[in-house]
Amino acid sequence: MEISSIDSVKVLIVGAGKAGQLLCKSILNTKNTSFEVVGFIDDNPEILGKSFENIEVVSTINNIKKAVAEKGVEEIIIALPSERGEVIRRIINTLEGQRLTYKILPRDSEVLFQDFGTDYLKHIRKVKPEDLLGGVILKSDQKFLANHTKDEVIMITGAAGSIGSELSRQVVIYGAKKVVFYDWWENGMFDLRNEILEINPEGDYEFVIGDMKDRKRLDGIMDKFKPTSVFHAGAYKHVPLMEANPSEAVKNNIFGTKSVAESAIRHGVKKFVLVSSDKAVNPTNIMGATKRAAEKVVNVLAESQSTTTFCAVRFGNVVNSNGSVIPFFERQIEKGGPLTVTHKEVTRFFMTIPEACTLILKAWIMGDNNDLFVLDMGESIKIFDLAKTLIILNGYLPEDEIKIKIVGLRPGEKLYEEVLVGEEETNATTVDKIFKTKNYMNYDKLEFMHNLDLLKEEIKDGLSDTTKIKVKLKNIVPTYKESEVI
Repeated sequence: MEISSIDSVKVLIVGAGKAGQLLCKSILNTKNTSFEVVGFIDDNPEILGKSFENIEVVSTINNIKKAVAEKGVEEIIIALPSERGEVIRRIINTLEGQRLTYKILPRDSEVLFQDFGTDYLKHIRKVKPEDLLGGVILKSDQKFLANHTKDEVIMITGAAGSIGSELSRQVVIYGAKKVVFYDWWENGMFDLRNEILEINPEGDYEFVIGDMKDRKRLDGIMDKFKPTSVFHAGAYKHVPLMEANPSEAVKNNIFGTKSVAESAIRHGVKKFVLVSSDKAVNPTNIMGATKRAAEKVVNVLAESQSTTTFCAVRFGNVVNSNGSVIPFFERQIEKGGPLTVTHKEVTRFFMTIPEACTLILKAWIMGDNNDLFVLDMGESIKIFDLAKTLIILNGYLPEDEIKIKIVGLRPGEKLYEEVLVGEEETNATTVDKIFKTKNYMNYDKLEFMHNLDLLKEEIKDGLSDTTKIKVKLKNIVPTYKESEVI
């Protein structure tokens, strides 16, 4: 036996399709690699027992645990570039109890506009938490978006946030004529600036520190740089913090939106896109209620003028956003647990940030005045099951080595999320995963604006009464019903 074989790592490749075969060939043709491919795993019964590159398809995913034991496998490489996260979760959960390293051949869309070429091996990386969720961004979509972006001057509020920063990356990659990044968060903007200049140092950019509630600052920036499109991604979003600071949620999410939108009208912006949330649907918390109110602000402004086309895009949780559950679980795993889950049956829809932003850009292109777009967030996932899978992915045994602790629902938290309110009906669009509904026709707009003025009066002194804010917020958002969770 050669010395190199002593140090080899026995590997199963999941996926015997084109990607898996090319990956296997790349490994076999690479000198000094530590990988020793001992078999393929594939759910296609017609190829079970067949060989590719002299490597046999030894089992299906359901029987992968037996194959791992028989062949002394140490690593699993997943070569399923077009599959959603459900398959990857199934692979990992089927192998519960095995101490394995999980790697993956990334989706083509991870590197926009670039091809893998023939060296698939160099693209292998460890499975990340976001691989457990979400789908694929097609290269045809990327080219479509680039064609529509190249002549635009785009302004993004909340540019340093989770969604704002990915929107920023994508419009830069798609070659926007000019991009104005607007955020109050200095540290985040510093990091964003460094990243953007690394992606494309030749681009025309403005990195602006400013508050979206500051009308004079907004007017000055829009007058100077004359954006053709505005993506309003700035918002306070953390439910418990907004429950404790309702006046700030109202100021930022409602009146901040109003400031940016009205400035867009004054300066002739062609299209304004509000990034909204599924928590705006039948809200049980302050954050959701303020996002619902922001949608209504956009609705009123859409009907009151003909200068700017207004639309909103509503979606659920995105993977690895600031403060989201996966980074939280990862930190708990690093500390040895326990992972804290609010309820064993709590479910959430998840989408990767790049997917969500791609759909936002598609909605921007197709949006007519007063459109409200609802994104298909894919499957609803139990948070308890996600916690268990993350523990396995990190090489531990759930409950035996890292426990999961049920801590109870938090104030304002739902067991499950919704994407539509009762009176809304959606229609499919020409774009997969994007549905459209007209934004809130059945309410008194004058009464809404009057109640908005009353709410503004309530929060002006900075020491507002929470109960009074909630009462006035319920007048603006009748579907807002406080959670009974204490």
